[in-house]
Amino acid sequence: MSTVLRSDALLGGTLFSFARSIGQIILQRNAATGALVLAGVLCASPRLACGLLIGALAGKVVTLIAEPADSPAVRDDLYGFNGALAALAAFTFIRDTSQAAAVAILAAVFATMLAGTLARGLSRWNLPILSSPAIIVTWCWMPLLADRGEVGALGPVAKSLDALIEAAFAGLAPIVFASGALAGGLIAVGLLAARPARAGWALTGSALGAALHGLGGANDAVLLSGACGFNAALVALAAAPLGARHAFIGIAVAVVIERIADSAGIAALTAPFVLASWAVIALARRLEAASRNNVLHSRPESAVEP
Repeated sequence: MSTVLRSDALLGGTLFSFARSIGQIILQRNAATGALVLAGVLCASPRLACGLLIGALAGKVVTLIAEPADSPAVRDDLYGFNGALAALAAFTFIRDTSQAAAVAILAAVFATMLAGTLARGLSRWNLPILSSPAIIVTWCWMPLLADRGEVGALGPVAKSLDALIEAAFAGLAPIVFASGALAGGLIAVGLLAARPARAGWALTGSALGAALHGLGGANDAVLLSGACGFNAALVALAAAPLGARHAFIGIAVAVVIERIADSAGIAALTAPFVLASWAVIALARRLEAASRNNVLHSRPESAVEP
């Protein structure tokens, strides 16, 4: 009986760890968050949900082989989310399921391996890798394998308060390559389960990002579909711990990068989020260092220790 209990405990711990790794997609190390993210993807597309699981599992296997048991990737459940994102991209941009599955596995493996290298490189500047490994790997295969079918035009939309609220929730869904207010709503609930303030920041970022895209000339139908909010929402989540000022700066920077990439015809994915987050983190540290120096120099001479 004790052996069975230990086995059940081990299985439960593994499942919780796996769910927490999925939660890291939206920067939350929380099992309930991960489960709700998976539920949101499943509601949007069972096919995408399979891709997410394939990528997260591949990421776990590679990390357990390549990293020590006490490494940050294992300890903080960071092994699965870049693999999951890389696999989701494959299932999004490749229509043939067999080909998508093959690319998803390879992309997840390479993204997870690249994550370790990038983590060591970025540690010089104390910057997190975020989703950069998945972005780099996806950019490598997209020119060769991505399907280029015509995207149907979005239909007319009603500009009502309900539509705007729905768009704010829908803006969270593209984080996991999904669409729709239901998927975004489940992601928001997942954030709420981790920390209520984070859900508020994500929705604020989504709404503000869409508004700034609107000022930049984005189509109303695109705005209300939620397609313009996900990078801003992610930046808000990443920068909120640094303070509201940095969160709003990050949102604005992400939107500018996204508009430039869109004008250039580049599939930006979550690169605007990554670049804006790095910029805001670097800015916050520079301001903190400047503030410490000012305090030090403003102290009376008699108060300065020899």
